[in-house]
Amino acid sequence: MKTYLGTKRHVMVLLGIVTLAFSSLAQPSRVSLSSEYSQLRVERISPRMDSIREHRPTVALVLSGGGAKGAAHVGVIRYLESIGMPIDIVVGTSMGGLIGGMYALGFRGDQLDSLIRQMDWNMVLSDKVPREYISYSEAKYNEKYLLSFPFFYGKDEYEKLREDGMLYRRNERGNSEIHLGAGNRDASSLIKDNLLGSLPSGMVFGQNVGNLLSSLTVGYQDEMDFYRLPIPFVCVATDLVTGTAKVWTEGKLTTALRSTMSIPGMFAPVKTGGMVLVDGGMRNNYPTDLAKMAGADYVIGVDLSGDSRDYSEINNLGDIIGTGVEMLGRASYERNVLIPDVTIKPVLKEFNMLSFSERNIDTIVNRGYRASLDMAAELDSLKSILGPDTTVRYNRSAVDLGEEKVMISGVEITGVDDRESLYLMNKIALDAGSKMGRAEIENAAATIYGTNAFDYVTYELSGDREPFRLKFDCVKGPIHQVGVGGRFDTEEIVSVLVNVGLNVHKLQGSSVDFTAKVGTNPYANLNYSFVTRRGTSLNAMAGIRYTDRNAFSIGDNRFKINFINIRQEFYLSNIKWSKYFLRTGIRNDWYSVNSMMAEQVIGDYDLEQLKNDYITYFFNAGRDDFDNGYIPTKGSSLGVSYEWVFGGFPHKFNNFHTVLFNWKSIAGGDAFAFIPSLSFRFLFGEDVPIPFTNTMGGSMAGRYLDQQLPFIGINNAAAMQNMLGIARTDFRVKLFKNNYLTAIANYAVSCNEFNQLKSAYANTDHFGVGLQYTYNLILGPVSANLHWSTYTRRVGAYFSIGFDF
Repeated sequence: MKTYLGTKRHVMVLLGIVTLAFSSLAQPSRVSLSSEYSQLRVERISPRMDSIREHRPTVALVLSGGGAKGAAHVGVIRYLESIGMPIDIVVGTSMGGLIGGMYALGFRGDQLDSLIRQMDWNMVLSDKVPREYISYSEAKYNEKYLLSFPFFYGKDEYEKLREDGMLYRRNERGNSEIHLGAGNRDASSLIKDNLLGSLPSGMVFGQNVGNLLSSLTVGYQDEMDFYRLPIPFVCVATDLVTGTAKVWTEGKLTTALRSTMSIPGMFAPVKTGGMVLVDGGMRNNYPTDLAKMAGADYVIGVDLSGDSRDYSEINNLGDIIGTGVEMLGRASYERNVLIPDVTIKPVLKEFNMLSFSERNIDTIVNRGYRASLDMAAELDSLKSILGPDTTVRYNRSAVDLGEEKVMISGVEITGVDDRESLYLMNKIALDAGSKMGRAEIENAAATIYGTNAFDYVTYELSGDREPFRLKFDCVKGPIHQVGVGGRFDTEEIVSVLVNVGLNVHKLQGSSVDFTAKVGTNPYANLNYSFVTRRGTSLNAMAGIRYTDRNAFSIGDNRFKINFINIRQEFYLSNIKWSKYFLRTGIRNDWYSVNSMMAEQVIGDYDLEQLKNDYITYFFNAGRDDFDNGYIPTKGSSLGVSYEWVFGGFPHKFNNFHTVLFNWKSIAGGDAFAFIPSLSFRFLFGEDVPIPFTNTMGGSMAGRYLDQQLPFIGINNAAAMQNMLGIARTDFRVKLFKNNYLTAIANYAVSCNEFNQLKSAYANTDHFGVGLQYTYNLILGPVSANLHWSTYTRRVGAYFSIGFDF
């Protein structure tokens, strides 16, 4: 699901915590130490602990949960390694489980330090996919709609999800309250459960964190005994079904690590084996008791809990989550805090569970090391009891795909049928029998996810040594989509964009898409597409558009036109390409131009032909690899278009051709960017009908007429001659976070024929400059500019809020 409503994250997290609180209150009798003891399978770890105990006492390292504060564990591990402290078993919860799991897999302190500092936490803690992997059409969709969300699973996918326990069941009483059709309760239940079941169970499915775990655990991704890791390992999750702790000592390690840090409401829960698992901190955030049960003689505990917060200290989402976790796990914490022989407690009062910035992580890691140093006397005393032994790793360390490529024996994609698998295999183009690293594999996973057909796409490498078998696990998402966009600006005042797409998230087959703009210049389009096995799309579109440039707007309006356009298109396209777009087909347009007025004399146009039908062959192609549609920091775009208008009725006209070219590139980056661009549109023919007039002006291409080109210095639009070219340069500076200032200069020249370009009497040229401020708001860019041009000879202004459409 994609949404830009900031408060939704807060609401879902709070609902997750409240739900678990009620669960814990309703089922107190199920919280059982004996249950945790049985899950520990002590009989499996006892032989190893007994063998160690023959020559020294055993030691457990227990790492508590704490979100971003868990980075302190890395500093602690570095210090313990520096003094040669032997660790015989690692027990952790939440972030402590994640860091502890990596340590148990053989990663040393310096490796963990590099990993956690270099990690892009904004990406890891989201399901974001870089724009380069999203289809061109989906990227453009995302840049128009303030809110969009998919809904309703396909029948086969819905039934599979029910069988796999991926959806919550709803009680019979709830179903009886709503009926669809003539008392058809089965249909009612199916549709309601499907529609509600397509809503997310968390803000993030956890795709990126899951794939991160897969990249760090190569060689240990099959079902296994966690006591057979290089260092024996235990982690804790919470089961929402029973309200008890789930103690992980066997199974799939990636599943265990993903579940132990699954904050309710933020991450979707992990559903496996009849359990709905969330963050272990809700039940046992400081599992020192488990370390004792497993046979540790001495326990070193790292406690990240804070003191009780007062009114002034609960201010943001991180504070709410941390306080909620500590509240629900308070009883076990107060019991377990007395167990450790050495307690390391970093001072992290100013941080919370979501303090994942680069600077914060650096500080937190160092605080962990400093806290260990403060306990040097106690740790040295324990070390003297244990003797010269250091940590012994009983198996080889896991492979980090970020550092080492591995041989892949085969590639498979699950969760799709054979035809879809073949299509996706051709799309990702991975060859078995070659070595692959994290970049290649995660690029492929992102490419599959970028088709927008799946809730999430994860991967795993089965086998305990090379060659490994690579498997992509795809879970299909809802197939329909609704989108809503809104915009205010000083030209059209207020506009709303609505979209409903049916079957648009299916990889293949038919889909229907309806889009309507409500405002000063409304339009509506209905599009049918059929995607073939090879990914080519056959399309039919019908639309209507009303444009009235005589309507109210703030500022100059020197080109006025009022028309109705009824359009039909039949074309081929490839909508699943990521960086490229291609469309070719036949278009039929009916134009009824009711009025037109231009302040200056325009080109070689037929001013008499105001109502007519036009038949056009068109070809559009282009490439766009910007990393952001509005504030790009890298990339370029290129577009070409050719049209041949060759027929129509009832009035005859001369056939004519149009050629359109657009190019834009960026040099620099986020702090400073130089952005040159070039656009031109040429009309080849005599007495071209008015609807195809070259126009320029405003900030948005194609706003009033399809062929309109942006030009700073002219609001709305201005009519130009048959040959029009515009060169533009933007100089953008980042003032501070999300705030940008851009100086813009552009130059346009127009004439009726190429041979007139050098004639000062036959061509017209215009120069424009502007200064623009942009705030990159979550609701869409807020932009304001002052401008001047030789066309208007006066200073103008333009203001807008929202995405372009």
